Amino acid sequence: MKSVAILGVVGALLWPRAAAAVEVVGTAVARTSDRVSVTLRVDDAFSNRIAQSLDRGMPVTVVVTVDVWQNRTGWFDRLMAEQTVVLRGFRNAWSDDFTLRRGQERDLIIATRDELEQEIARPMRVRVLPVERLAPADRYYAIVTASVKPLTVEDLEAVEKWLSGEAKRSGKPGPGSIAKLPSYLVGMLANLSGFGDEVARWRSGDFTVAALAQSP
Repeated sequence: MKSVAILGVVGALLWPRAAAAVEVVGTAVARTSDRVSVTLRVDDAFSNRIAQSLDRGMPVTVVVTVDVWQNRTGWFDRLMAEQTVVLRGFRNAWSDDFTLRRGQERDLIIATRDELEQEIARPMRVRVLPVERLAPADRYYAIVTASVKPLTVEDLEAVEKWLSGEAKRSGKPGPGSIAKLPSYLVGMLANLSGFGDEVARWRSGDFTVAALAQSP
């Protein structure tokens, strides 16, 4: 019975899925001081589906992950380092503008959804690992993954708290704990309801330490 209630909550948010539009562009691998860095932009982060969810008050989370791998011919490639940048945007209920949170930086208030998307698309440089960790004779490559997440486990927890409060006020039983479902099931429900992640990836060509250009 609890599973049926959970499916009902997720299904209530259902609308037709739109094709993923997000892109990783403006990419380059370089040496910034003593670190390997990757520059990039996240373009078209808001498909129609994402834009609709923002307008309806749901937050959107953009997670950018940058990996540097050692290319080991004839063997499994080795992950050297990984860095993640998280951007979270949401509509402000009382003022009707938007807030963008980027890591530990101060919240940025933005007037419109289009301007929020433009701010997310600003070029970013991610410093991944010290150059000294790379062997001069070896070959490496970088992978950038940008995931636009209209529904996260944290969002489910917030919905669950709200539903629990409504249940207490109305005296009716709540739908059960959505956020305590196994993560694979949460992901499956999100995809079935049209709230699954939209993902874009980029892979650099192979590079060596000597081939890394200096960037300012």
